[in-house]
Amino acid sequence: MNDLPIIGAQRQQQLQDAIALSKNMLETAERGDWEGIIELEKQRREGMMAGLKEPVAVEEAEGVNDSLQTLMQLNDQLTGMVQRARSETAQQFAALQNGRNAASAYQSVSKQR
Repeated sequence: MNDLPIIGAQRQQQLQDAIALSKNMLETAERGDWEGIIELEKQRREGMMAGLKEPVAVEEAEGVNDSLQTLMQLNDQLTGMVQRARSETAQQFAALQNGRNAASAYQSVSKQR
């Protein structure tokens, strides 16, 4: 007998597709392709909505829960990557602003001489 949780074939495929898209989103984030992530997120959301549109039968609950737990873990990883990238971008922007301010101050002093 199979010890895997029972889940409808169509729902299982939709949730597995969402998991695959989530993994693809992580790879896309590693490349810094943020626009690509937006497109993949749209596809993932549509698949998840389709996979969860119908009520979950009692015998499917464990399998659906396992898939959703996996999706949540992948999403947490992605969220962490996005937050780190955002923080790095903010630091780069601040450094650029500091450089501009320093250049502006230097030019201002140079003009006074």
